[in-house]
Formats: sequence, structure tokens, C-alpha cells
Amino acid sequence: MKRLLLLGLLLTACHSPPELDDMGTLPPWQMTDQTGQTIGSASLRGKPWVANFLFTSCATSCPPLARATAHLQELVRAWQPATGAPLARIVSISVDPETDTPARLTEWGKAYQNDPPLWALATGPYEAMETLVVGGFMQPIIRKDRAFGQPAPQKPTPLDTAHSLRFVLVDGRGHLRGLFDKDDASLAKLNDALRFLAEGGK
Repeated sequence: MKRLLLLGLLLTACHSPPELDDMGTLPPWQMTDQTGQTIGSASLRGKPWVANFLFTSCATSCPPLARATAHLQELVRAWQPATGAPLARIVSISVDPETDTPARLTEWGKAYQNDPPLWALATGPYEAMETLVVGGFMQPIIRKDRAFGQPAPQKPTPLDTAHSLRFVLVDGRGHLRGLFDKDDASLAKLNDALRFLAEGGK
């Protein structure tokens, strides 16, 4: 009997809910995904999702981030229903909308086995993107050719642009719930947190 009780306690500990912060609410936003469909706070509301930030011409930090996102996609896919809409989503937001059209995002995504219903690649007007990333997600975008809030550039993002490499967890109410790195251990924790929220956790 004692052994059964101990086993029960251990199983409970292994499946304890993740500790998630509430770091505020995202402002309303709207962009276009790689399929040409509208994506934003309205279409994502009601289900948890994960955001990160990259651009297709980045050849240094973005490919490892994209591979990590593809790995997260597989972790999340494992607990999705066989049919119907996914219970959670991943959204990669381009910080180079001058270059990253939906068609370009579609081609880029093929190298990472991008699955549009589960993993969206989003692009939109530069000012709106910058305001969302910096002011909403509170993640940096640093360009040497301009300061935050200046008129939108009419040229591609410089390759030396610095941007966040973290994943941001958002719940179904649009609240920011956590920041996660791209290593395997962090992605496993992110997947657990995403599933916890998708299954009704708070």
C-alpha cells in the first residue's frame, strides 16, 4: 500500500502543471500568413500559441532558430487531433517584410517541413510588425540604419540586424505567459506548457 501511495505521489510530481507568468496582454494585431490568409489576435484567440521572430535572408542565427521551430512543430504535432484544426499553433513573424512576401515564406518554409495549419509564417507592414514585436512582445529589433519608431524603411532588413531568438508563449486570451530558449530542454518545457494551456490549464 505504501509503495502504491509513493508511486502515486511520484506520478503527480512528474505531471505537475508548469509555472507560468502573466506578463501582460498583446495589443490587437493582424498580418498575412504564407498561404495569403489573415492571421492575428482575432483568428488566434481561444487557443494558445507560440511566437518567434526571424527573416528568410538571415544566414546566421535564423537557420538554427528555424530548425528549433521545426522540432517544436513535431513535438506539438504529436498531441494534436488526427483531424480538424490544431489545438495550438506556432507563429514565426518576419522582421523583414520588405523581402518576406507570402510566396517567399512558402518557399523558405519547405526546407523546414513547415506545416501551415500548425506553423504559420507571418508578414505585414513594417511599422505594425515593429510595434507588435518591440511594444507588444517586448522583444528587441536592432538595426544600424534606423531607430525604433522612425518611418518604415523601403529596403530589405540588413543581415546584421539583431532580433530576439526566444520563443514567446501566448495563452488563448492573448496574455504573454513565458519566454523560452531554443535548446531541446527548453523546447520540451515549452511544449509541456503549450499542451497544459491547450487542455484547459491556467
